[in-house]
Amino acid sequence: MARRVGAVMTRAPATAEPLTSVTVAARAVEGVREHAVRRTPVVDDGRHAVGIVSPADPAVERDPGPALGTVSAARPDQ
Repeated sequence: MARRVGAVMTRAPATAEPLTSVTVAARAVEGVREHAVRRTPVVDDGRHAVGIVSPADPAVERDPGPALGTVSAARPDQ
């Protein structure tokens, strides 16, 4: 039988809220990058997923040039 998503998912992921500033989100994404986390769920007050923020999102906001190349060179999620 094939493994199910629930068997491999992160049980308590770090999250952000829609009103989180881009600066704070960028620091959070940088902090989890060392743990090979490349996406952070964005949740509303009810803890329902409303989006995802990646290292490229706040980086592109700050500097659209080299940000995507750095993200693309990172190891894939595991």
